Amino acid sequence: MKNPMTTVKIRQLSAWITPTVALAVAVLLLVASAVIGVTKVWPDFAGRDRADQGTAALAAGKQLAINFVTMDYRTFDSYSALVLSGASGSFHSDYAAKLADLKKVVVANKTRSSVKQVEAGLVSSDPVSAVVIVGLVAPTSNTTTPSAVDKTYRLRLELHRTSDANAPWKVISLDFVE
Repeated sequence: MKNPMTTVKIRQLSAWITPTVALAVAVLLLVASAVIGVTKVWPDFAGRDRADQGTAALAAGKQLAINFVTMDYRTFDSYSALVLSGASGSFHSDYAAKLADLKKVVVANKTRSSVKQVEAGLVSSDPVSAVVIVGLVAPTSNTTTPSAVDKTYRLRLELHRTSDANAPWKVISLDFVE
């Protein structure tokens, strides 16, 4: 035999849980999940993205420094094209304007330079800009010094983020530092 009190409690509970109440509870749970996701998970993803962008800026600055120092009088145009592809702004226009004169000097002196050692560090970065310091040791030879002599360069590069998928970070300033 059924207990009449149990039947009454079940009916009262069924009357209280209407579709509107069930929907309101579901929406409340969904909103709570979204709030937790935004406040707890999103900062972690944003932090990883910042770190990834810093790493990408560092790699771009390091590569441009290598391209800038590496040259061979026999294939000067290909090396200078690599520098230009990683450059933007005033650095791009200044470098492009000096290329013809630089090529004459490099070819006349039969200059050859490669990178033997490179170290780079990220000085600062934000979502749209970065500063990188790169130190390079480059054995260099020319008509005056036929046997390669190690030259040491320290460069400070300022980069900005671009919409170019092939080169998301480009150098806008390159300075020699002591």
